[in-house]
Amino acid sequence: MEKELFLVLLYPYHNHIHHSISIKMKRAVLFFLASIFCCQLFSQNRQSAVKKLKVTILSTMYTQGRGIGEWGFSALIEADTVKILFDAGARNQTVMDNCKELGIDLSVVRSMVLSHNHGDHTTGWIPLRKEFQMNNANALSVTHVGSGIFDSRISSKGEEETQLKNDSLKYVQSGGKIILHQNFEEIYPGIFLTGQVPRKYPEKNYGTNGKKKDGSGKIVEDIIPEDMSLVIQTEKGLVLISGCGHAGIINTIEHIESNMQHQPVLAAIGGFHLLNNSDEQIRWTADELKKTGIRYFMGAHCTGIEPVYQLREWVGLKRGECIVGSVGAVFETGKGFTAGALTR
Repeated sequence: MEKELFLVLLYPYHNHIHHSISIKMKRAVLFFLASIFCCQLFSQNRQSAVKKLKVTILSTMYTQGRGIGEWGFSALIEADTVKILFDAGARNQTVMDNCKELGIDLSVVRSMVLSHNHGDHTTGWIPLRKEFQMNNANALSVTHVGSGIFDSRISSKGEEETQLKNDSLKYVQSGGKIILHQNFEEIYPGIFLTGQVPRKYPEKNYGTNGKKKDGSGKIVEDIIPEDMSLVIQTEKGLVLISGCGHAGIINTIEHIESNMQHQPVLAAIGGFHLLNNSDEQIRWTADELKKTGIRYFMGAHCTGIEPVYQLREWVGLKRGECIVGSVGAVFETGKGFTAGALTR
């Protein structure tokens, strides 16, 4: 190699032999540059990776001695020094009361994420902001939402629903800031929002009776286009936080992987709306999840109990690695899940 380099430098383009050598050198240089790029990319990924992650469930149906259960979802994400409240629960007081019982102070949390428009994820939004801004004006003062969350929805009675729009006005009047996300975006180092998720596979994890108005005012099926998830990049892999997963868990993971160089999935936590899926559909989901190398799965809220245990078996996870979500249950990097025996 050193001899070839010497010849090329000494007699550039002298004859066919040297031309051949130069091609070899070009290939070597390209390989070298590609290696440097990959190393830099890996180094950047490691630098932005969250070192310490803790996820605590604040709202879901099950409790085990602490907190109040409800048909809703909320979780506190603590990623190094960043704290984010993901979804706000189904009732005004549930997350508030559960925080008191769990010893959690949301007045030190600045950012919120609302995964989609449904009331079982958004009802606590304004009550929580009002409660905790009394101690800290910046408490829950920034809310990230998916583009389309404020689209006009139509109730089963044919009436236009305005609650979330009204809440958004109250939120802004309180000094809050709302940030809309259309595309995949990093909001803190190592913390990403998916934005709207392409529906490559027909998972359709949502009810078919929902209606909304399109841009022209025509009433169409509501596929919950704003549905988005949170992704935390850790040194061991990606952690997905989902409210209902209406876009489909596999669609969501593929969207994440296409934006993050196909990094391994460490854990998926939250609601995934599998409760009405057939065994065949859940088997397909399990097969696709297995390909990601997933190590931990917590199915809370709308996931369903039986689907969780089916996934445990078909993905090949162990007891304690794939659990039903419950209030106060915790996921931590390096530890996995801490939860009561009932859901394990």
